[in-house]
Amino acid sequence: ERDRQLRAAGIRAWAIVGIVAVAVIGYLGFSTFSSFILPLIVAVVLGMIFEPVVSLSARVMPRSIASLLVLVGIFVLAIVAVGIVVVGIIDQGPEIVDQTQASIDLLRNWLAERGVTVVVIDDVRDQFDSFLDDVLPGLLSYVPSAFSGISSFLVSSFIALFILYFVLAEWDALAAWVGSHLGVPDDLGEGIVEDATRSFRDYFYVLTVSSLPVAAMVGLTAVVLGVPLAFTIALITFVTSYVPYIGALISSVFALLIAFGSGGIVPAVIMLVVILLAQNVVQPIVQRQLERNALDLHPIVGFGSTIVGSVLFGILGATLSAPTVAMVMRVRDRIQQFERGELDVDELDADGGS
Repeated sequence: ERDRQLRAAGIRAWAIVGIVAVAVIGYLGFSTFSSFILPLIVAVVLGMIFEPVVSLSARVMPRSIASLLVLVGIFVLAIVAVGIVVVGIIDQGPEIVDQTQASIDLLRNWLAERGVTVVVIDDVRDQFDSFLDDVLPGLLSYVPSAFSGISSFLVSSFIALFILYFVLAEWDALAAWVGSHLGVPDDLGEGIVEDATRSFRDYFYVLTVSSLPVAAMVGLTAVVLGVPLAFTIALITFVTSYVPYIGALISSVFALLIAFGSGGIVPAVIMLVVILLAQNVVQPIVQRQLERNALDLHPIVGFGSTIVGSVLFGILGATLSAPTVAMVMRVRDRIQQFERGELDVDELDADGGS
C-alpha cells in the first residue's frame, strides 16, 4: 500500500514538473517569437469579433471584398479612436499640465491646513516643475529607440492586418481546419471552436455595451461640474474599459486629477462618487443583464486573471485574460458533457488519436 501511494505521489510530482516545464517553455517561446505571435493573436481575436459583419456583408457581395471592406473599416476606426485620444490630449496638454499642477498645489494646501506633513507633496511638485528642464532634454537620446519601437509596431500592425484579412475571408475553412486538428472527434472539435469564438464575441460585446453608460455618466458629470476636458475624460474612460480593472483605475485617476485641479475638493468628491457608482453599480447591472445567456465569470476570477495576464503578457494579456478564462471554462463544460452524454472515454481516446 505504501509503495502504491509513493508511486502515485511520484507520478503527481512529475506531472507537476512537466506542467511547469511546458509552461516555462511556452512562455520562453512566446517571448522569442512575440513579434509574430502577438499579431497572430490580435488578428484571430479581431476575426472572431468581426466575422459576423463579414458574413452579413457577404450576402450582397463576394466574401473577399466584404473582408477587405471590413478590414479597412477596422483600420480607420482604430486610427480615428487613437487619433481622437492622442490629439485631444496633445491639444489640451498645457491645460492638463496646469490642472495637474493646480491639483498638487490644492492638495498640499488642503493637507497643510489640517496639520498634515506635506514634504512628499512638495517633492512631487518640485519634480513635476523641473520635468521639462531636466528630463525632457534627456529623452532626445531615446529617439532612435523610439523610432525602432514605432517601426516594430508598424510592422506588427501590417502583419496583423495581413493575417486578419485571411482570417475573415477564409473563416469557415479555417475554423473547420482548427476543429479537425485538436486531437478530438471532429464534431467535438467544431463545438470547441464555436465555444472559443462565442466566448470572445460575448465578452467584448458585453464590455462595449456596458462601458457606454459609464463613459456617458462620467463625461456628463464633468460637463455639469464645469470640469475641463470632459470629452477627453469620457473617451479615455471608454477606451481604457477594454483593460479590465487596470483601465478603470487609470481613467479614474485622470478624471479626479482634472476635477480636483479645476474646482477643488468638492468637484473631485462628486466625480469620485459618480465614478464609483457608474463602475460598481451601473456597469455590473448592465453586464449581468447582458450575460444571462453569455459569460458568467465571478469578479474575483476576472480580477485574478487580469492581474496574472498583465504580469505575464502586458496589456494584451490583461485585455484577453478574462475571455480566455471564460473560453476555457466553456470548453471544459462541453468536453465533460460530450464525454458523459455522447461518447465514453475509450471511444473518445480512440477517435482523438485517429
